[in-house]
Amino acid sequence: GSVFLTSYRFVRTMPAKFAKKLSVSTSKDLLDSPEGVTPTPKEKRVSSTTPTPPKRKQTSEKRKTEEGKTEGDSSSQKKRKKAKEGPYTCFKEQGSIPEPELRRRAAFKGKTLQLMAWNVGGLRAFLKSRIADLQQAVKLGAPDVFGIMEHKLTEGTADTDAALKELSTALPDYEVACVNYSTAKKGYSGALVMLHKDCPKPIHVSAEDLPSAKDEGRMVMLEFKALYVILCYVPNSGDGLKRLKERIEKWDVQLRKRLQTLAAKKHVLLMGDLNVAHQDKDIWNLEAPHVPKSAGTTAEERESFGKLLDSGFKDSFSLRHPEAMGAFTYWSVRAGNRKVNRGLRLDYVLVSETLVSEQDATGMQLWDAFHLPSVATGDHCPVGAILTV
Repeated sequence: GSVFLTSYRFVRTMPAKFAKKLSVSTSKDLLDSPEGVTPTPKEKRVSSTTPTPPKRKQTSEKRKTEEGKTEGDSSSQKKRKKAKEGPYTCFKEQGSIPEPELRRRAAFKGKTLQLMAWNVGGLRAFLKSRIADLQQAVKLGAPDVFGIMEHKLTEGTADTDAALKELSTALPDYEVACVNYSTAKKGYSGALVMLHKDCPKPIHVSAEDLPSAKDEGRMVMLEFKALYVILCYVPNSGDGLKRLKERIEKWDVQLRKRLQTLAAKKHVLLMGDLNVAHQDKDIWNLEAPHVPKSAGTTAEERESFGKLLDSGFKDSFSLRHPEAMGAFTYWSVRAGNRKVNRGLRLDYVLVSETLVSEQDATGMQLWDAFHLPSVATGDHCPVGAILTV
């Protein structure tokens, strides 16, 4: 009985191995656009015609053959290894990767619970220059539950009180329900949750941390009648992968066990910056030699994330937008990668398998999942999901 507005654009220039349709997945990111398309800066819009990379120059071996010379050098040709290609290698010469036009599923006619999470990379600095982006994101996402990660606030300071007051002023229909501060290190990490004035009242809200990242302020949990919601900011493996072993062997294992314990009681939704690019298409430069050695894109982290999904959870965005290519949630500010859409997908909304089962007796189900790249000038963009209630 659900209705999708979908259309597809084929990317003919991609290698056969990775050729996929650029998803035109559905998203409420489009509320203010008369054509129902996410507002995207002109230089980032997908052309109405499939971009065709320039013809490649002939190889020296081919020229030799065409000039009547013997193939010669055949042994060197055999030794020459074919360059590795990723899903977006064909756009290298073009300089930018087309962004998918993400659309949202038709609005559910009954009651819903809408959730959104955003890593702001420091709340005080964010509020100084990006209040308009914050308000636009909330307008587009219309979350009942809004999670903010990496606020970097220190508990009990005048600066923190001022920042929280400014946040509440910018979003007058929301109130701060819980703030988790890092006490292990000041000005570091942190997670907070705001609730809309019309949001169903949670039974319980608490700041949490896993033992492997004790006192780092990385989680907030909300308990509703039929649902647990966890806002989570997963530790980055760091420069030189100094926290990789700790993350894979401790944090990821502890998180899986915590979620499985909760899922045995009620539905579970985990949202936030999970600091891993799971699939090949979630990495703009998969073929680069440094990628397997970089935080968030190591084989160990990607495999560990797969174990989390295998333990009874679904990636809501991949489930609702399986064809989406170039749908990143993070872009390096230092490299200026936002403008050319060279990014990673590090932010997720995961749901327990019970939320995608049509036989659920509570009536609560995953309805839609979305990204809001139009409000991201760099770093992370908001991600969210809608549940039927």
